[in-house]
Amino acid sequence: MTEDGARAAEALRERESGVIVDTIPGLVAILTPDGTVDVVNHELVEYCGQPLEAMKQWGTNGTVHVEDLPRVGPVFAEAIAAGNPYDFEARIRRFDGIYRWCQVRGLPWRDTSGHIGRWYVVLIDIDERKHAEDALRESERELRLIVDSIPGLVATCNPAGEVEFVNRQMLEYFGKTLEEHKSWAAAGMLHPDDLPRVVELFTHSIASGDPFDFEVRARRSDSVYRWFQVRGFPLRDWNEHIVRWYVLLIDIDERKRAEVELRRAYDSFSDAQRLSKTGSFITDLVGDDHNWSEETYRTFGFEPGTQVSLQRIQAVIHPDDQASFGAMIARAMSGANVDFSFRIVTPLAAVKHVRGIAHVIETIEGRPMFVGALQDVTESKVAEEALDRARSELAHVARVSTVSALTASVAHEVNQPLSGIITNAGTCLRMLAADPPDLEGARETARRTLRDGNRASDVITRLRALFSKKEFALEPLDLNDITREVVALSMSDLQRNRVVLQSEFADDLPMITGDRIQLQQVVLNLLRNASDAMGTVHDRPRQLLIRTARDTNDSVRVTVRDAGVGLDLGSKNKLFDAFYTTKAEGMGIGLSVSRSIIERHHGRMWAEPNDGPGATFAFSIPAAVPEIVAGVPPTRQA
Repeated sequence: MTEDGARAAEALRERESGVIVDTIPGLVAILTPDGTVDVVNHELVEYCGQPLEAMKQWGTNGTVHVEDLPRVGPVFAEAIAAGNPYDFEARIRRFDGIYRWCQVRGLPWRDTSGHIGRWYVVLIDIDERKHAEDALRESERELRLIVDSIPGLVATCNPAGEVEFVNRQMLEYFGKTLEEHKSWAAAGMLHPDDLPRVVELFTHSIASGDPFDFEVRARRSDSVYRWFQVRGFPLRDWNEHIVRWYVLLIDIDERKRAEVELRRAYDSFSDAQRLSKTGSFITDLVGDDHNWSEETYRTFGFEPGTQVSLQRIQAVIHPDDQASFGAMIARAMSGANVDFSFRIVTPLAAVKHVRGIAHVIETIEGRPMFVGALQDVTESKVAEEALDRARSELAHVARVSTVSALTASVAHEVNQPLSGIITNAGTCLRMLAADPPDLEGARETARRTLRDGNRASDVITRLRALFSKKEFALEPLDLNDITREVVALSMSDLQRNRVVLQSEFADDLPMITGDRIQLQQVVLNLLRNASDAMGTVHDRPRQLLIRTARDTNDSVRVTVRDAGVGLDLGSKNKLFDAFYTTKAEGMGIGLSVSRSIIERHHGRMWAEPNDGPGATFAFSIPAAVPEIVAGVPPTRQA
């Protein structure tokens, strides 16, 4: 090809290049190998509002912001000299005189020999992006300031979970640099025992995008490990992509210690309830909502934590206690405080005795809320029953011991009417054998025989009652009648001991509720003790006074006063102890049994010295007791 042909071909290529550049929807320029602007497309001309000739002077005519030229000029010159592509950002003046950020990219075109034939340059308006980035940077700066101001330990991580930022409080608390925080897993910040678990949880959350929340021991700046709650939450963009993780560390060491103490206290409380067999509960009867302690579950034989309802509770109440239990629930439903005592039959068919109380602590929308306690008293009930049997045995022994001393008197009492019966029977036979028979005399003799027979029968009946071994039986009683019967039985023995008996029975005594035989045993024991106390008295009359009277608090009192040797002040407090006696042949159980009997009747027994010689023993019993349970003080039944 000739030189003219080559120039023509080159001109054609340049025209074609100009046409192509003008059709590109962007800001495009073509530079000569030395970097001079050779071609600019129509869009670039319109954007900058300058013709080609002015564009060639871009480095000196203000096309590029004066603040950017010192940075951009050397980059451009170095790229042209080296023939390397270049890419920089600069503010370019638009047609309206406003500078806007543009990304400028230049790429050299080389011929077949490798020489640069021209440079192709594209300018991309990134002003809005730059402003957005600046706003984002400013936002992040403000955010960091805010995070630094938070009175807590805060960190941010990138989507991969790498630490980007920690606030000032966190730097100061742990005494670590930001770089050390970035390597938290290897920097010894976490307790070695917790590290594997934490790494596993953290890795799972970063991979899944799920928030994390765990507790870990972290080492403070003074090398002390403290418990922290670590919470992480992902920040997502409009496309739901995670752009950042925000992490908050909360020092919970005091709370953890409190939880340990609370658990220890609860365990101690549970142990105390288990040892004492005392359970507690909070109950909303109207709502049928029940919160029970473990011991309450154990008492009822229910599985701990299972649902409790009134129907389930009532199903295990002993059949004989169903009515009283229902009455107690009805009272509680009305908002009244209650105490209760009932038996339950556990799933294993064991019968338990339960006693407890429940008090209203608040009322919510008209519904009373109760807090209460109950105790399994089965063992004590069994022990009480055994004690009652032992008391009965001991009382019986005491009666036998006491009555054996009256055998001679009883024999005398029986012999007298028996002699009369024999004499009267012989007389009656003679009167009937007379001629004519003395029928009227025989009738009178027969009547005397019946009288003496009844007298002997009464003595035997009283003796049999004292020897009997009956259970504790309650009935309405007249204390005067009880005392008179014992006096009648003891009279011969007292006369034989030359005891002068005086009696003063009050006429207005109210009835009492008690066991006739046991109360007679007490009176008999006091009479015998008074008679024995005067056995060595020879310088004064052996006077014995037995008196009944009303006592204070609507009670009835029996007093036995003797003129014997009196009381030794040193032994006064031991008189009612079991097996303590001042008699050479005594067993020491009489007064102990007597006081036990009186206490079972909810009374009291005491002794005191007289102003003169002798001593006085007395007991007092309530005039009216609505309910007496053998060996147990009266309780309101549920």
